[in-house]
Amino acid sequence: MWLNYAYYVLLFCTLTVMLAQLCFRPVRVEHILTAIFSGSLAMVALQVLTAQADSPYQYVFALGTCATCNVIWLISRALFRGGESLAIQHYTLAASIAILVMISRSLELMESVNWLTADNTVWIKGAVSEITQLLSSTILALAFWEAVRDFRQATKTSQYQRLLFAGCFFTGVFSCTVVAEGILTSDVIRQVKPWFVVSSALLITLVTFIILLWQHQSRRHTSKKSQISSGTENVAATILADDEKVFKQIRQLMEQEQRFLQHDLKTIDIANALQVSEYRISRAIRALSAAANVNQFINSYRISYAKQLLTSGHSEHWTILVISLESGFASLAPFNRAFKASEGCTPNQYRQRYLNKEGVASNPVVPN
Repeated sequence: MWLNYAYYVLLFCTLTVMLAQLCFRPVRVEHILTAIFSGSLAMVALQVLTAQADSPYQYVFALGTCATCNVIWLISRALFRGGESLAIQHYTLAASIAILVMISRSLELMESVNWLTADNTVWIKGAVSEITQLLSSTILALAFWEAVRDFRQATKTSQYQRLLFAGCFFTGVFSCTVVAEGILTSDVIRQVKPWFVVSSALLITLVTFIILLWQHQSRRHTSKKSQISSGTENVAATILADDEKVFKQIRQLMEQEQRFLQHDLKTIDIANALQVSEYRISRAIRALSAAANVNQFINSYRISYAKQLLTSGHSEHWTILVISLESGFASLAPFNRAFKASEGCTPNQYRQRYLNKEGVASNPVVPN
């Protein structure tokens, strides 16, 4: 009976969070995804409640439980990378998991109305279950990774949000998998695991909503500060002028002082040097450069500097590792990744191409 009350609480909270997304202005992609995720968890609660009442509607509600782990990954990516980081391949992966879940639930529904028998569907359900479990495990790991990646480069506020999400997400998933399946006995699992599931779902839903509110308030606060400081009606023009000024100062730091050679250079270091907020640094770089973020912008200077070293006579005997360190990279692996993403080849391949061209130029073919 108490477990039923817990699922009623989950149903109430998820529906409340889902409807609360209508209050956000402007509506962002993470708000839409949270509404979908909350609605799917509400379907989970309804499925369990109707199953306990032995209602045939449990199979109908089960069809709506297809947007849980796959959508929380999309939410995590949107929260900590921005909605623009979601591309067609991410939605496709999430949709493929949803389709697999719906196939499995549809087979159960058809069995319940005697359209199919369990003997006819056992192999299909087994295959779908294995694939779904594999993809779901991967997607849960990716959801956690989105919260912890680039943690040191994030602002203090973002770090707190990432820690809150990652901690609660890990606790929920760990309790439902490792603790419930690997530590407890089978008799205890039947009694305890439903409580782990409902409490984890509640925890992740509420924490996600808290972070959404947190980020929404931060954006409103930043917007109000910008409006107050501008003192004009044309806020967009003022922001653009401010971005141009800040971007010019950033370029001076990079080109005249060569700050990019600092291995651990972060957004906060540039902001402190110019005595502006980190947000203004990020906004200016995104608006006025081809880089998607501050790290890419810094790396573009480092790669340009590395190309000079790779083709310079005085550094022709330097190893790639030495060149990466001299160019401002902290280690070889990030240098190789950034260089290949920018130039389409590795640093060593770039050097060899240059040497081959130089060899051809110094040894021209003399016609007969």
